[in-house]
Amino acid sequence: WLPGEGGVGAILDVFAAPFVVRSHSIPMRARAGFVDVTAVPGGAVELLKRANLALSHAKQEGDQHWRFFSIEMEANTQNRVQLLNELRSALHLGEGLELHYQPQISPLRQQVVGCEALIRWIKPHGQMVSPDVFIPLAEYTGLIVEIGDWVFAEACRQIVRWDRDGLPRFRVGINISAAQFREPDFVAKIAGVIAETGVSPSRLELEITESVAMEDPESVARQLHELKALGLRVAVDDFGCGFSSLGSLNRLPFDRVKIDRAFVRELTPETSQDCIATMIVKLARSLGLEVTAEGVETETQARLL
Repeated sequence: WLPGEGGVGAILDVFAAPFVVRSHSIPMRARAGFVDVTAVPGGAVELLKRANLALSHAKQEGDQHWRFFSIEMEANTQNRVQLLNELRSALHLGEGLELHYQPQISPLRQQVVGCEALIRWIKPHGQMVSPDVFIPLAEYTGLIVEIGDWVFAEACRQIVRWDRDGLPRFRVGINISAAQFREPDFVAKIAGVIAETGVSPSRLELEITESVAMEDPESVARQLHELKALGLRVAVDDFGCGFSSLGSLNRLPFDRVKIDRAFVRELTPETSQDCIATMIVKLARSLGLEVTAEGVETETQARLL
């Protein structure tokens, strides 16, 4: 443990310049976690555990960062572990997780033309846990793959129930996480659920974010073509938030573009002619793509769209 920020800065300064190995310049990034050895009971094991906890917090801060251990870190970690165990239990027992369906409305016909399946978690005593809390936790631990598989299967089963009840045959959008999409048997699992539930693939629209689409465009394109061969549709979610939008639209076989709600909020009568949402609509139309705008909260926004 080095007292003061000066000692910490001196350590990280060592990594500021690239290391030279056999005439090759190799840049390195450093993150550090520190703990006061005089304030840690329990010996070396507890010391290393707390230092590692501080390091994990430093890693979440980005490049060239460091953190000192604090009691709050330990409490937050314990809360996260408990929440993760409860989430895993809810998933495996089939209790507490449910899908809500956000309608997608045609602004011209004023009719429901589709919906998006959104996962919600309600604890046994009625407390709802925000997706902003448990989804990042599931992504960090890898549990998001199991959750994503459950969401897709449950949405398919719901479509079959709706058809049995005689509801209109609208499409259902289902979000696919980056971790799911990286699974080597992802397409096979999708095909298996479709066969098991008997759902019509034409009712399903998989939504992937632009960042996922651009991780490995060639591999993503191959998987998307395989999914479309099954009869599914594909939408790019949060379009415009990345930096490769135009290229991804040209290279990948998307059917729909979803405008992020941040751009919809900017839509006003004064800005409607030159705002990002308007440009995305024009671009998508020129490429023959359908468009969905997320987060429409006012009649003015709906009218302008």
